[in-house]
Amino acid sequence: MNTIKMVKPLITSIAKNDTRKLCSFSIPENKAGELFVKVKEAENGYGYKFITELKNKYNKLLGYEEFSFFDTSNYITGLYINVNEEYRRKNYFFGEILRLTSIIEMLENKIKNFKITSKDSAIYFHSKYKFEPAVTSFEDRKKLLQTIVNDRSNGFEDLSLTAQRLNKYFQNRISWQSQQEFQKQTNKLLQEYIKRALDKKEIDKHSFKWTMDMCLTEENVRKNRDFFNGLFKKHGIDYTI
Repeated sequence: MNTIKMVKPLITSIAKNDTRKLCSFSIPENKAGELFVKVKEAENGYGYKFITELKNKYNKLLGYEEFSFFDTSNYITGLYINVNEEYRRKNYFFGEILRLTSIIEMLENKIKNFKITSKDSAIYFHSKYKFEPAVTSFEDRKKLLQTIVNDRSNGFEDLSLTAQRLNKYFQNRISWQSQQEFQKQTNKLLQEYIKRALDKKEIDKHSFKWTMDMCLTEENVRKNRDFFNGLFKKHGIDYTI
């Protein structure tokens, strides 16, 4: 029986008088060989823009994530995540490793929310790692709900009808309270739609055609600690939530 080699992340402070922490570690065994992960301040980062770099032993950049993180805030904003095209959907799990790195950053810095705006093609990827819809814009709500309205495929008819009712009910209700309730109900419906597509393993049949604001909360990370701890172990990262 093969034993997974485990490597503990190195957690360091950004600077002497800065309480923010950055992590770095290696992935001892991967389909692409040994990998190295490092979070650092981005070039011209101005003290709030950072980048997570994933490289191989030849120093080739395989993937990265850019994010902003102010020293006075309790949230992180993801700006962009990318994995080289040649490694996508081929079980290298580079995107997963980048996401696990951001979770370490969250917990080590006592971050409550990791906020992103996901492009349409990445919504299900982020959802797999417990990000949930956090849509606030009226225009975004309208376009994302339309995806559900138009989807009358088998097993999704009830969600389509619910989306239609939501649109109709809130169409002329413009008060702040009504819009807050519309926002809450929309995000709840989007989450159910995403969950159902994932559970049925039919995400290709239920794709979105608009970007989506999403959020990963500390509460959700801790609630799903067994899931994330399993992923840390899978990649040989000696870290436990």
